Amino acid sequence: MPDPYAASRAAGDRIAALYGRPVTELAVGAEPGTMRYALLNALDALQHADHGVVFYAEQLHRLTAPGRTFEAADAGHIIDAARRLAHAVTARDAHDQVLGDVLQSLHRVPEPAPVTPPAVPETAVDLPPAVVSPAVRAR
Repeated sequence: MPDPYAASRAAGDRIAALYGRPVTELAVGAEPGTMRYALLNALDALQHADHGVVFYAEQLHRLTAPGRTFEAADAGHIIDAARRLAHAVTARDAHDQVLGDVLQSLHRVPEPAPVTPPAVPETAVDLPPAVVSPAVRAR
């Protein structure tokens, strides 16, 4: 069986690679209104949807286990579990798609090279007083 949490693990790894730190560290200083905050919230929603998929798949598996005797009321529970599983899968896929698209559009920006100020001549050249205009001397 494939890893049901593969989508959220991959997204978490991509976020960590983007910021160069583990997701747990990123969550500590995330400020509302920032891209990091939005990405972490989207990751949280994806993880929640992943858990829903696992929960409802296990519930459906329990309700339809081989050798289990079925009663009339079980049909409604099975249908409900199947519906909830389908909803959880749809939500997970939607969160995965949006988060993947956003992460695809982002990339890590290299650190800017330190800017060195232009070289300044060691000695300033004094202009002779004759070069200065009379209006400037009058001030």
